[in-house]
Amino acid sequence: MTHECTGYSPGHAVHWIQAGLTLKIPGEIKKVCVLGHDGHWLTFEMDGEVHRVWNHDPGQIGRFHDAAVDLQTTPNTRCAPLFFTSVKLLRIPVGNNVMDLYPSWDGPTDCSRREER
Repeated sequence: MTHECTGYSPGHAVHWIQAGLTLKIPGEIKKVCVLGHDGHWLTFEMDGEVHRVWNHDPGQIGRFHDAAVDLQTTPNTRCAPLFFTSVKLLRIPVGNNVMDLYPSWDGPTDCSRREER
């Protein structure tokens, strides 16, 4: 079930302050390789390990996945999906813009469980 959630906790929307911190205090910046998606779940490889993360918006997961796969399959590009450790944010360059995803590493959150009932 898709729902309108205005939260900024993990697995929800990216707050503008959080997105801005990727420029000021990015922490370690890691390259990721997006492998697949299924509904609310995104699977990717980082540091030789496979990770599966959740977001309340399956449409955003699909858009992020598709943009990442397009980028990963474009020859001779130096761009890649990135993970910023300071804010646990995934980012993909899309043209002159970026697409951010704030995943939950622990699966669905309470807000989603309440709305799925």
